[in-house]
Amino acid sequence: MTTPALTRLAMLTALAACHGHDHAPPGAADDHGHGAAGPAELPGQSVTIWAERTELFMEYPPLIVGQPTRFAAHVTEMPSFRAVTAGAASVTVKLAGGAEVVGRADAPANPGIFRPTVTPSAAGACELIISVESPQVTERFSAGPCQVYASEADARAALGEEGEDPPGRIVYLKEQQWKTDFALALVAPRDLQDGVRASGEIRAVAGREARVSAPFAGRVELVSPAPLLGVPVKQGALLATIAPRASAGVDRATLAADASAAQAEVQAARAELARAERLVAEQAAPARTVDEARTRLQIAQARQAGAGGRLGQYDSSAAGGGGGRRFQLRAPIDGTLVALDVATGETVEEGRPLLGVIDLDRVWLVAQVFEPDLPKAEGARAAWFTVEGYPDPFVADERNSRLVTVGRVIDPRTRTAPVIFELDNRDGRLRIGNFAKVLLATEAPRRVLAVPEAAIVDDAGQAVAYVMVEGEAFERRPLRLGVRAHGWAEVREGVVEGERVVTTGAYEVRLAAASGAVPAHGHAH
Repeated sequence: MTTPALTRLAMLTALAACHGHDHAPPGAADDHGHGAAGPAELPGQSVTIWAERTELFMEYPPLIVGQPTRFAAHVTEMPSFRAVTAGAASVTVKLAGGAEVVGRADAPANPGIFRPTVTPSAAGACELIISVESPQVTERFSAGPCQVYASEADARAALGEEGEDPPGRIVYLKEQQWKTDFALALVAPRDLQDGVRASGEIRAVAGREARVSAPFAGRVELVSPAPLLGVPVKQGALLATIAPRASAGVDRATLAADASAAQAEVQAARAELARAERLVAEQAAPARTVDEARTRLQIAQARQAGAGGRLGQYDSSAAGGGGGRRFQLRAPIDGTLVALDVATGETVEEGRPLLGVIDLDRVWLVAQVFEPDLPKAEGARAAWFTVEGYPDPFVADERNSRLVTVGRVIDPRTRTAPVIFELDNRDGRLRIGNFAKVLLATEAPRRVLAVPEAAIVDDAGQAVAYVMVEGEAFERRPLRLGVRAHGWAEVREGVVEGERVVTTGAYEVRLAAASGAVPAHGHAH
């Protein structure tokens, strides 16, 4: 299918010499086999076309009647940005009046480079069409209008002499691009939201984490088979037993009192939540009052679960009395076993942590927001964050999360307060303790011109990007940046819509610019 001008992502045509440098010394062999024979001093032609899955960069000398014209068609498969290494390519010169001249290369002369040759038969305006058929890609490109000259003198009169590259032009050949990790991204409008940046951490939800400690001094026996870290457990599942020492002095009355006190705290927290909901409904209190009251209720419920678990461990023992009695240690909640700090036969003291269970289906993102940013963070209802090991940001919004609270107390040491989101984590990708780089969305999205942050290079304190202006030619562009959010950056100056910036391989392009040397190319125009 032909790639028309309106659907083409971009097409650049250069009527100057191919980079303006000598590709091979006089008399040297065409070491890459993709040069195009023609008048030595006439400016070469080049065209770069992008399709959805293919990039074509083609060089050729001026078309002159009766002279064989050899094309150097560099074909790149995207998004891998690797050379097309098999298949055939053809060039069709459509002359005025409908006549066509076709040249075909049945295989690449070198990986990624096809060298079809045509001999124009008549002068005048023409159109170039390039077709590629390969197991990797199949594409038909319309390269736009061209011109066939009646003689070399006519071509020289129309085109002039071969010139130098524009100032600042960087040459980085296709052969180099194909052999390294390389990628481009289109400069295009994108919706970005500004916000508050903070460091964060993934933590267990209050009330969804439980620790089992030794209720008294004694000897522990794990169940058989022994529980394994990372496996799911159900509430009430037997994990271990403990036999008290004769002098352990277990006091059920104290355990019962602790359970009663915890139950009273839950009742008080429920009453406080009901009062907060009533005040918010009457618009007598801010909406966050309900979130804060709900959090306090969850914390009280966690304490109640712990106290009740300890009392239950005491009561749910096997039959027997005195020193033969064994007390059962059971999972307090549904979740994942994340801590096992005891071995069978080990003697432990009262209060020592033995087991830990966390419900990982929901987790907290706790962002530590600096004091000056807290007023803006009050209005946050979404967040983006990144964690090590995942290239794409996580999104916390109304679809999968809720804002739990904005902290009311400033840490005197760090001058921060926590902003907490509760997230759905049923896919298990987030782990307790993950460090996160967080952006709290505090403003409405804006449509801006943006590039991936991977395209931005810090060059002695100046943000720059390397722009492909042609298949093997790049420019260093200083940037003026705006909003940076979830892997993208607004560009206010430096690039324009439709250009392509280097996102992978910018360092190599920078080295090519610093060297100042033109790589040996082997194109003999």
